[in-house]
Amino acid sequence: MNGLWTAEFGSSTGTFGGGVAVFQDGRIMGGDGTYFYLGEYKLKGDGFEAVLRVSPFIDGAESVFKTVGHELTLELAGSLIGESRAIAQGYAREKPDLKFGVKLTKRG
Repeated sequence: MNGLWTAEFGSSTGTFGGGVAVFQDGRIMGGDGTYFYLGEYKLKGDGFEAVLRVSPFIDGAESVFKTVGHELTLELAGSLIGESRAIAQGYAREKPDLKFGVKLTKRG
């Protein structure tokens, strides 16, 4: 899973976004236009689990969960599709009633 990935994501609020993430030996680092991401992942066969801290770096930034200026912790479970694609679903611990989904594409 090591490499640079693009992410297309959205939540059950109907809000969507995109960003980039580097997966490297169990760690995740990335971001988009208003948030940066830091976390960890574990591979389990063709699946993976990840915990990701999402933090705003712009005042007043709204997340896909419709929160403004708050750090969020995402818990995700997903599947690898071949060598260059993955999908995952989960939620933010701070908003467990809202769902989150992401499609990842490996770029390098």
